[in-house]
Amino acid sequence: MSIFTRFAEEIGILTLIHASFDIHLLCFQRFIRMFAYGQVTIIFALFFEALGIQQDKTGLFMTSTLLGDVVISFFLTLVADRIGRRKILAAGAILMGMSGITFSYSTNYWVLLAAAIIGVISPSGNEIGPFRAVEESTMAHLADLKDRSDLYAWYSLLGSLGAALGTITSGWIVEKLQEDYSWSVLGSYRLIFVLYSIIAVFKFAASIMLSPRTELEPVPSEPKRDPTLAAERGTSSRPYDGQGDSYAMRPLAKANESTDSLTTNNEDEREVLEEMSQYSTQRKRPKWLFWVDYLPQLTPHSRKVVVQLVLLFSLDSFGSGIATQSWLSYYFADRFGVKEGALGTLLFITNLISAASSIVASSISKRLGPIITMVATHLPSSIVLAVLGFPSNKNVAMILLIARSCTASMDVAPRQAFLSSIVTKEERTGVMGVVNVVRTLAQSGGPGLMGKFASMNMMPIGFLIAGLCKGTYDLGILVSFLGAQLHSK
Repeated sequence: MSIFTRFAEEIGILTLIHASFDIHLLCFQRFIRMFAYGQVTIIFALFFEALGIQQDKTGLFMTSTLLGDVVISFFLTLVADRIGRRKILAAGAILMGMSGITFSYSTNYWVLLAAAIIGVISPSGNEIGPFRAVEESTMAHLADLKDRSDLYAWYSLLGSLGAALGTITSGWIVEKLQEDYSWSVLGSYRLIFVLYSIIAVFKFAASIMLSPRTELEPVPSEPKRDPTLAAERGTSSRPYDGQGDSYAMRPLAKANESTDSLTTNNEDEREVLEEMSQYSTQRKRPKWLFWVDYLPQLTPHSRKVVVQLVLLFSLDSFGSGIATQSWLSYYFADRFGVKEGALGTLLFITNLISAASSIVASSISKRLGPIITMVATHLPSSIVLAVLGFPSNKNVAMILLIARSCTASMDVAPRQAFLSSIVTKEERTGVMGVVNVVRTLAQSGGPGLMGKFASMNMMPIGFLIAGLCKGTYDLGILVSFLGAQLHSK
């Protein structure tokens, strides 16, 4: 094996190359979506400042947007496997385009808020909408356990790379339009939202190109019960199996009377009773509880795992919500007077480093496992975030931001590989959707809090709280899940 081949295998590029066309499409969607998010991130808080909206109302807007995303994403991810994953991804792309169009022409705060809540637009630069949960579940469905870490690493890398390119292009487009072509500040920002809508069109096209292999195979169900046949035989609505006067043909009342007389070795009769009981329970469920069928059906073990995960992920997401890229851009522009082009370059560097670190994380994860990799790489970045707001020198603050980016995203690929493997494949889409929704719900409180700190010139305190939340999450993951059993399919 040549050095080049060994290196390519180590960083997982061979796994990506040999992956199916569907996985390539999913990675492409991730790249262009994060490119669009990156473009918007750098101007989001500045856009509202140009509209004359105060910082606390901007923070409230971001919080409301994330809360709206919780509702939309929760519904779409829960029904994704029943309605169809491709349809859900396409619907999300349509909502994304509608939001971009509205932001490109409206100046009314409430109209923009409605478009952000109903549609899909990222105020934080992070994932928003139903896309990620559905895409990651689909990738796990298409790939073996041994390949997932590599694929998630490249999926994460392409997302970070897209966000990096989005920030630098947005920053320099805005600055050049203002300085060289005398565009107004607001007009240059609106062009970015037009580009956002155009990208949504490509996202929609990629969604409808996915093959039927991306859908979850339907679980084989029992033959439909024939009430007419049941009435003729005086039985329950369980179908006749052609084996004579079996227990399945007995009247339901008699079957219930004879339950106590069943012996433990009569497996057939006990199975019949269990199915009768289940059918009877389904018949008694009120019609208004139809939505229960769409909730993920979890085993007791999975329920316990999901509860632990959502509590810990909530801490991490709340910290992320406080220190969003939109607020980071605003912080450097407001405190140090950094212009849009330089901001775009700064965030481009941090996102590019984050992208490269994702591949390193994949290699580490193969040796140390996902949990150790998550904690060892993410904890240092949490510490750096906690002290980010205290330096009064612009260059020192920039160095800290870049240093944080070196490990801030290294936990993403191992975390998603772990999350996709800690539950069964039937539970995966629903669980990932629930976890992502809870993460977004927790994250939604962060921007509003930072907006309040910004209005009081106390943004460094916000960064400190964010770092402490993330550090607590790191230690909690280590204690709770070190040595956990994973599913190979």
